[in-house]
Amino acid sequence: MLRDVLRYLGYPSNIEPDDEVRNQIQQALQEVAACSQFNYRYAQYRDAFDFMHHEGYQQYLSGAESFLLCATTLGTSVDRQLKRWQVRDMRYAVIFDAAASVYLEHQADDFEKHLPFEQLGFRFCPGYGNTPLEDNRIIAEQLKAQTIGITFLDSGLMVPMKSMVGLIRVGGNVKKTCDNCVALQRCAFRKRGERCYSE
Repeated sequence: MLRDVLRYLGYPSNIEPDDEVRNQIQQALQEVAACSQFNYRYAQYRDAFDFMHHEGYQQYLSGAESFLLCATTLGTSVDRQLKRWQVRDMRYAVIFDAAASVYLEHQADDFEKHLPFEQLGFRFCPGYGNTPLEDNRIIAEQLKAQTIGITFLDSGLMVPMKSMVGLIRVGGNVKKTCDNCVALQRCAFRKRGERCYSE
């Protein structure tokens, strides 16, 4: 997970962190793991919802047999710890924030590997392929994500902050690419000849 945290922090792949940064990343990952209350909810569907008529969803789901809606969170303890660090040590808080994001993604990946489906695609979250971020709320409401503690502020931000919702295609072409990413034209990773994800 070290390299993934470095990507979140904006480190080019050819730059190695010094020992202090490396140690702080390891400390942050351990701290996140200790206070995390990981939870995951999903349901399988075959018929598209109205919000999924957007071209980004249609492109992602083309050829799929069905799809999952999913919601996952690390819980409120991670948010509270991040706020404490933002008061005490902003530099470390940035590292902690990146570590929490990476930890959530890895925990979700591990959970999905054990789901009883073959050929699962990558998680497609609102924002990819220019899909509206407002769809986060629609997906969460459909899944009753409040049962695992996910709610929304009036601004549309999810609470806890370290939460994700999205969909996962079942069957067909499941390889992740940059083609449908909302940041494709301005991606700093592509400008450096890199990707934001591990293949």
